[in-house]
Amino acid sequence: MLPSISSSKLLIIILTLSILPGGYYFYLQVHEDKDVSAYLEENKLMSLPLTMETAIKVSDQVRKDFNIDEKTFKTLRMDERPFLRNDTSYLLRHKEGLCGEGTRVIVNLLRDMGFDATRVTVYNKHLEASHTLVSVKLDDGEFFVDSINTSDAANQLLRKEYISIDSFNVLHYNSSYAERMEFDRRAKVIPDHAKPFFDHYWLYSYEAMPYGKILAKLGFDVRIFNFTRPPQFISSLAEKPNLIAAVAMVFISLTIAIAYLLLRFFGRSTEAIRDDTGF
Repeated sequence: MLPSISSSKLLIIILTLSILPGGYYFYLQVHEDKDVSAYLEENKLMSLPLTMETAIKVSDQVRKDFNIDEKTFKTLRMDERPFLRNDTSYLLRHKEGLCGEGTRVIVNLLRDMGFDATRVTVYNKHLEASHTLVSVKLDDGEFFVDSINTSDAANQLLRKEYISIDSFNVLHYNSSYAERMEFDRRAKVIPDHAKPFFDHYWLYSYEAMPYGKILAKLGFDVRIFNFTRPPQFISSLAEKPNLIAAVAMVFISLTIAIAYLLLRFFGRSTEAIRDDTGF
């Protein structure tokens, strides 16, 4: 016959078993943070000032280190990537990937240095995701930093020009008359050497929160374009799948604990009612 276990001990066992996976993912996140800092130290990037030139230097280092020829990838399988994609430790260890992987690495490197960085995806005229970049907010301005596997022409443009969301001719639904006039003016002053870039990239979307990907997994063929820059903690969390998993596990643990306590409470209440009524 199995020994009886008190409700308090059972609750402790349930919490322990449910928290263990969260602890594992939290350990992986701590290890990833160390890998990010080590990469910055190794490439003498950690002590640089927070400037556009520094952000570009970080991007250049990642572009230099990463293999972007998918045919020669040794470990990364683009069609077998996890839903939250590979973490930065994996990417820095194998140094393979395309723009999405490069953006994850660059965002985490820049954020570790103190930059306000987030991912932004640019779309072509067919509303296909064409490239993923890094948007950096510095002081009162914002600029794009290139990721990896782009053409030299696009990379050079982003290095030399102050390209940001304001460079796109997107007229928002609630734009005022003055903003509409500014929209018309800005559309006429795009430099000739920049026009091929904007002929190809028509639209931008902040995609730290992959609303479209989530809806696609649920079976909805919906495109969502987010023109509002996400809060910093969302930008940071979005590029750390291990931390997301750890938070999810903690949430599940708390949900289990609360559900167990509620069941115990209502179970005791039912027993008390039966004792009082005799049924």
